[in-house]
Amino acid sequence: MVSIVTPSLNQGAFIEDTVLSVLAQDHTPLEYVVIDGGSKDETLEVLERHRSRLRFVSEHDEGQAAAINNGFRLTRGQILAWLNSDDTYEPGAVSAAVALLRERPELMLVYGDATLVDIQGREIGPCSNVEPFDLDRLVHHLDFIVQPAAFFRREAFEAVGGLDESLHWSMDYDLWLKIALRFPVAYLPRKLARYRWTGANKTSRGGLERYAELERVGRRHGAGGLPADFRLEKLALLLREARRRAREGELRAAAGLALSGARTVLSSPRALWRLASALLPGGARTASRIAGR
Repeated sequence: MVSIVTPSLNQGAFIEDTVLSVLAQDHTPLEYVVIDGGSKDETLEVLERHRSRLRFVSEHDEGQAAAINNGFRLTRGQILAWLNSDDTYEPGAVSAAVALLRERPELMLVYGDATLVDIQGREIGPCSNVEPFDLDRLVHHLDFIVQPAAFFRREAFEAVGGLDESLHWSMDYDLWLKIALRFPVAYLPRKLARYRWTGANKTSRGGLERYAELERVGRRHGAGGLPADFRLEKLALLLREARRRAREGELRAAAGLALSGARTVLSSPRALWRLASALLPGGARTASRIAGR
């Protein structure tokens, strides 16, 4: 059995697409639970229309990670996944993931490709950060596992303690790291999900707090701080803010932000190598000498 959980809060404009993409999956047996945090929009009307094929709870909760943990506690499938209330599965996604897990019983986590779509569901392009599994890159560079395209075994989820409910932005990355550091993981080169980018996604609104949390996760799992590619993202964010401050005449604040961004990269040989590789002719070789690689 596969158990899928959707955490939800005031996503009535999108949740029916999410629900229908789960109910259209061809794998059986499959159980589906929606954990709603007390939505005030049309979410509950949508869920009522599909009550015969899913279970849902609507009450105040302690956040997304807590809702997902609670949802999995209500289920009994051996394979687990969660699908946020504005994302969707591609047809056949669940059966494709299950087939790989059946074929390779040692695997505890599998993930595939995903398509980025806009608020109307129109394709923007592939989620370009997805790549074949490499533990060193997952720990030290970036989270290349797109959350809605990931499926994992309950035994692994429970063995690592589930989702860390203290995390707001990076609970999925933390979970992938916890599983990958103990169990085999594999990439499935197939589109499994569609990730909706609305401009109001929690990730896009996280700002510097999100990077501070990612830094804590990185330290926890052996990266020594913020992983390299996230350092480049943080640099870009700080430089954008520095330019805004400079336009407003706050030159001292702008300089401080730019200096902070530079330190973020210069303090990490891996991040420096990535930046030089992207920007400079022969930059990879130069950065490698600096980094001692």
